[in-house]
Amino acid sequence: MKAAFVKVPLQVELRDVPVREPGPGEVLVRIRSCGICGTDLHIARKLAGDWCGIGHEVAGEVERVGPEVVGLKPGDKVMVENCTFCGSCTNCKNGHVELCSSSLGMDDQVGAAEYITIRQQSLQAFEDIPFEHVVLTEPLGVALDVTALADIPLNSTVCVMGPGPIGLMAVKLAKLKGAKTVILTGNLHSVRRLALGQEMGADEVVRADQTDVVAWFAERYPQGVDRVIATSPPKTLLDAVKITRFGGVIAFMGLDFGGQERVTFDVNEIHFKRLQIRASHAVPNLMFPIALDLIKRGVIDASRLVSHVFPLEQASEALSTAANDKANAVKVVLRC
Repeated sequence: MKAAFVKVPLQVELRDVPVREPGPGEVLVRIRSCGICGTDLHIARKLAGDWCGIGHEVAGEVERVGPEVVGLKPGDKVMVENCTFCGSCTNCKNGHVELCSSSLGMDDQVGAAEYITIRQQSLQAFEDIPFEHVVLTEPLGVALDVTALADIPLNSTVCVMGPGPIGLMAVKLAKLKGAKTVILTGNLHSVRRLALGQEMGADEVVRADQTDVVAWFAERYPQGVDRVIATSPPKTLLDAVKITRFGGVIAFMGLDFGGQERVTFDVNEIHFKRLQIRASHAVPNLMFPIALDLIKRGVIDASRLVSHVFPLEQASEALSTAANDKANAVKVVLRC
């Protein structure tokens, strides 16, 4: 089968790799779509010193089932959880599956490929959603996680930093949870995304490259906002601390590498403002059934978010578009 591998800087290579037959409790899935995630871009731009497979937002159809598989058959449509809680570690046994210490992953298999062999417990069946849309289930799960961590009060003010797919979906979720006002921040390359954010419920947008964000919030929200959801690079946490009200909460999941992951805080400011900074790491994957339902019912309108679809053979162009065409690309998907 064909599978996509990357290497710094943004080099892409399609390779022929063997298909593994499903063993007991396993399912062979014919991949139909795979989303390109910010993590894939980090790998291709900064992390992959040697060739590395990419892709973990995977949807497809059951091709074959192994022994002991119950309830799935060839032709069933499934979404792949790239990381599933084990159910047997101490945290899982204590009812904290979100803290699973032995998560079950994709076993180094490539999601941007034609097939994947995966355990049944890592599959979520679905119907009546296009494959190109259902790959949003995984990033929507991330948005659900970070938004839940923010613990948004009814009638509150919320700032969402970063208008990527996760941030845009967080805007919608914040509104669903009862936020009175949602402000979305982004930059020059995010003009289309900022407009899309308004369509999804943002009451105001702020161009961070043209505006002093801290001064903007100080003028309009002098007491600070109730919650900040940061889906932007770590450096934006410095502004988040300043614009959050006394006793407020900052939930974040933004990543970077190459030294850009380091920030320096005035801890006294955090202390005297009684701020809480909560890190979201949506591994293992949770809330896929909720995410699929929100997409199926159009509460999260996937057609607005999926901006580009490329065949697997054009994986190089797809990755380049996701990395460089920020003015137009929102969610780039590979049709496998």
